[in-house]
Amino acid sequence: MRRLMLLATVDARQPAAWVALVVAAVVAALLPAAPPAGWPAPAVVATLLGAALAVMAVGDVGNLRGLAGIDGVWLAERVAWPLLGWVAAASPRQEWSLFACGGVGILATATAVATFVRRGAIAADAASAALVVAFGAVAAGWWAESLWPGRFPAGAGAAVLVLAAAATMILSTSPVPFPLRRALTAAGMFGAVAGMVAWLFLAANRAALDLAASLAWFVALAVPLATLGDGASHAAVWRRLERAAPRAPGGRLRLPPGRTRDGAFAVLTTAAVLGWPPLVATLLSGADPARSWPAASVVMALAAAAGTLLAVVWLGERAGMSPATAQAGALGGACLAVAAAMASGVAGTNWR
Repeated sequence: MRRLMLLATVDARQPAAWVALVVAAVVAALLPAAPPAGWPAPAVVATLLGAALAVMAVGDVGNLRGLAGIDGVWLAERVAWPLLGWVAAASPRQEWSLFACGGVGILATATAVATFVRRGAIAADAASAALVVAFGAVAAGWWAESLWPGRFPAGAGAAVLVLAAAATMILSTSPVPFPLRRALTAAGMFGAVAGMVAWLFLAANRAALDLAASLAWFVALAVPLATLGDGASHAAVWRRLERAAPRAPGGRLRLPPGRTRDGAFAVLTTAAVLGWPPLVATLLSGADPARSWPAASVVMALAAAAGTLLAVVWLGERAGMSPATAQAGALGGACLAVAAAMASGVAGTNWR
């Protein structure tokens, strides 16, 4: 207990911990009791948001594994921040499915991150892998809920997420038996192509699903890599060395070494991987607005997300934020946007 309190005192000086706590409380208060048309059940969304909150709380712990590693006490202390905010805001509402599913999302995803780190993954890759597992599990829960409305529990996403996290721990060997980032990028490209075929060509009336899937892939792949980096180049000592390095006068305009250049590379690469399938669908649709507009909206949404993340990375570098704080800001903004969109959708339905 003394060590737990000491760790809490140390992390209380980290803005990322407070961001995770506040965002958890706000999104738990914003989520409606009933979903608007076309949205999954609020309990499933709570699981999704809980996964993002867990990644915010764990932060760049994976890049410190050589110094102290990740043990149960440290992980519990980090996870306690968003869990406390979630419990404080969800308990008075007495929506116990929201309460349980958000908590399960936080705990299971934090466990998945720690598992990947212990298998040798850097913080960014572990966070991206855990988010991909969580988002896939929530999508499976949403699909099951749509197949059996009224029969399948509203917390389907939470149950599937627990199974996915357990499978991750069982199947992961030491070390990770394949290049994790390369596998995640390949999975993202496969998902983008599958979404193009399924939702932009075969069922264009469901293009909103491709939009949601593309943005989820972008958040999972780009945000941790752009903010946490490769585990070395974003360290404070390395950044001071890069700032002190001489710059050649004249020559072509290019970004100097540092977090901004690494973040721009991560953002633009991910946006290109996920954006070319809907761009191809837009071009192949020709002048038919009914077919080209849904695909073009996916491209524009990815471009807007990429621009926003680039701004976060640039501002974080200029403000001297730690990588964990920059990641918490980006993921926190995404969580608030989802919760606010869902709440406004319900408000708009009630108003009509």
